[in-house]
Amino acid sequence: MLKKFIKQLREFWRINEVPNITETNAKFLKDLIKIGNYKNALEIGTANWLSAIELVSELVKNSWKLTTIEFSTPSYLQAIENIKKAWFEKNVKLLNWNALFLISELEEIYDFVFIDWMKRRSVDFLDLVWEKVELNWLIIIDDVIKFSEKMKWLKDFLRKNSIKYNIIPIDIDDGIMMIIKEKEFLAFNWEKDYSKEQIKDNVKR
Repeated sequence: MLKKFIKQLREFWRINEVPNITETNAKFLKDLIKIGNYKNALEIGTANWLSAIELVSELVKNSWKLTTIEFSTPSYLQAIENIKKAWFEKNVKLLNWNALFLISELEEIYDFVFIDWMKRRSVDFLDLVWEKVELNWLIIIDDVIKFSEKMKWLKDFLRKNSIKYNIIPIDIDDGIMMIIKEKEFLAFNWEKDYSKEQIKDNVKR
């Protein structure tokens, strides 16, 4: 039933030319969840909820819970309808707000984070979610090859904090960045340790 619903969503968004997580990428993330036995996930960038449906279709096997954040109200409303149709209402917290202001207010600690929103602010999201992730658990940033120019400060931030990462080509023209949290605290904070000019330039991109 769920597979049929996902197929219908993909076909609808393909016809309407709405960008979404690819099947290849979705399968890779689901395999990670399965192997890691992740149970409490955070998604930044819900869109119309296809990526979230793909994630929770695997998380549901692990007594799962998902918190997902979307800024666009129309996308948020569409996501609500889709979550009802997929029967995942009880274990999904769907939030309609700017993640840049909301992440610090979240009280839970997560073992799996998927960042797929506002590519130029990926470094900000990583900085904000760091303390919300358990040690040795996983952070995934999407579209790091296709939108590498928009994420130019991200690699500098990773280098200054000595954060190890892998970039894995998943699709033909793109891939994901995989980070395992190995340290509790960051040595460099994006807002505190970068110049105002650098931050202003990053926001524009």
